[in-house]
Amino acid sequence: MKKQEFLRKLSGQLRKMPKEDREDIMTDFEEYFLMAQGENETEEEMCKRLGDPKKIAREYYVHKYVEEANHKKSFKTMGRAFAASMGLGIANFFYVLCVVIVGYIAISALYIAAVSVGLSGLAVLVGAIIFGFGYTAAMVAAAILIGIFLIALGVLMFIGVMQLAKLFRKANMKFLNMTRRGIKGGTINE
Repeated sequence: MKKQEFLRKLSGQLRKMPKEDREDIMTDFEEYFLMAQGENETEEEMCKRLGDPKKIAREYYVHKYVEEANHKKSFKTMGRAFAASMGLGIANFFYVLCVVIVGYIAISALYIAAVSVGLSGLAVLVGAIIFGFGYTAAMVAAAILIGIFLIALGVLMFIGVMQLAKLFRKANMKFLNMTRRGIKGGTINE
């Protein structure tokens, strides 16, 4: 492969990248070829050393999306970063499939459980107040206390799940940042 073909393929793979970023990347690769020429390296040798333009573009997308996820902490930015990271290799794919997806399903189930406990406490409390007139005062008081206890338990569970989700997100960001460091230390910056 020659320089122009390599640059054309790379530019095509980077077409979804913002124009300014794409131009910066393309300028960097132009400079790589100029440096290689100064060291009497052929265009073919340089293309071979740089690798597949498609893989290089994927690495840049991972880097960009991980940066976005670090700065804008939302489900969308993290999802994009994981999706881009999955494209880099089978290990990343299985990490996302096994750890991230299963982890978020488990966290979602815990959120549902916390809300269910809180709502059941609310139902017991409302039931004791509305329908408690036919029961003894001790039974109504016990039902009210149980309702309050279940509401408090639901709130505590919800807060605990929020903290767990925060820790899970931090751990996943460490993985994404580790992936990005691997890219920065890889062929692109050699």
